[in-house]
Amino acid sequence: MVSRISTPAGIVAVTPVTRLPPINVGDVIAVRVARHLTDSVMRLVSGSHQFDVEGQTMLPVGARARLHVAQGPDGPRYHVEPETPAPTPAASRETAALQRISDLATRLATDQDGLAPLYAGATAVLAGFPASPAASLLPPAVQAAIVALFGLRLRGDGALDGPKLQQALLRAATPAGVAASAGGGSLEGALATLRALLRDLAGGRPPVPRQAAPPAPPGLSRHPRGQAGLAASPELAAALGRGEAGEIAALLLGKVEAALARGRLAALASRGLLVEAEGAPETALFDRVLELPLAIGRETGVLSLQIGRDDTEGHEGEGAHPAWRVRFGIDLARTGAVEAVVGLDGPRLFATVWAEREATHRVLQARLDALRGELSAQGLQVVDLRVLFGLPGDPPVPSGQYVDRVS
Repeated sequence: MVSRISTPAGIVAVTPVTRLPPINVGDVIAVRVARHLTDSVMRLVSGSHQFDVEGQTMLPVGARARLHVAQGPDGPRYHVEPETPAPTPAASRETAALQRISDLATRLATDQDGLAPLYAGATAVLAGFPASPAASLLPPAVQAAIVALFGLRLRGDGALDGPKLQQALLRAATPAGVAASAGGGSLEGALATLRALLRDLAGGRPPVPRQAAPPAPPGLSRHPRGQAGLAASPELAAALGRGEAGEIAALLLGKVEAALARGRLAALASRGLLVEAEGAPETALFDRVLELPLAIGRETGVLSLQIGRDDTEGHEGEGAHPAWRVRFGIDLARTGAVEAVVGLDGPRLFATVWAEREATHRVLQARLDALRGELSAQGLQVVDLRVLFGLPGDPPVPSGQYVDRVS
């Protein structure tokens, strides 16, 4: 069927290589791509007609298109325009949902901050209020909520074992509603409880947002950088000195809101809903990003973790061949920034550790043999264990460098 319409824009020029059926300038023919004859020639069919055209852009076989005939300076010119299907209601809903997620991620990335500023502020609040003349202004419920937040830290000194780490990971990964229904605790739930109490104590004051630029958002492709322990902000220290409970609550509330925003960003990243950094691989090396508060002595650092199942080809079925990849970063006053990537392929272990400080690098290098022995005593086959000076840069190292892939 031939219809006469104005020539549309944004279409691909083609040249007939066979005789076309009788058509005139201004005609548009509905066609379908029947086959590719060469790398640049495709056969179009329309009803009982078929003809071949040559062009720089090849449409896929089966694609529906329209052949346009326009007037050129030296005769007819032919163009092929792919047919764009009308959006379905389901596609429209999906597009709207993705736009909402994009808007949410943009807002969260602006508001978010790490857990380290929150724990620094909470430490100062617990230390400052008992010595303040306004100690009675801090309700016991707020004190208890802050203490509960400290109780969720992973103790890094002493006997740190697998079950304790697993419990800390579950607390960090479990949404508040799920934890409440299961009768357990979670980091998100503790933050939400503290936020509600601080809102009441603030007496209508809005949360005070972070003054500095936001840190890089959590992601599956960027290298995890630990959050160093911090001192309380000057604004919070001054408010503590004045004993102004409402102002203190607003300042601490801003840190709680920022930590919750970062947790929501981590959840979006773990679902693959965040756009990663430019140059990141299309296939992420990791499946989940988490941040754990870590207590080392009196210092509270934040352990940034990325965890991924290594779906090595030939390892079919969940649990058939347990292969995992874990990458983490930590930044403590005594060590500086440290990052590690660990691959566990069944009992075989591959690990590389980076240390930013030269002194830390020397200490870790000196402990390599002892660490290899401790890991072997746990039943692991230590295939590769290295310590490197400096920190790795983004984009992340390609897959396969640390874990052998079994074909």
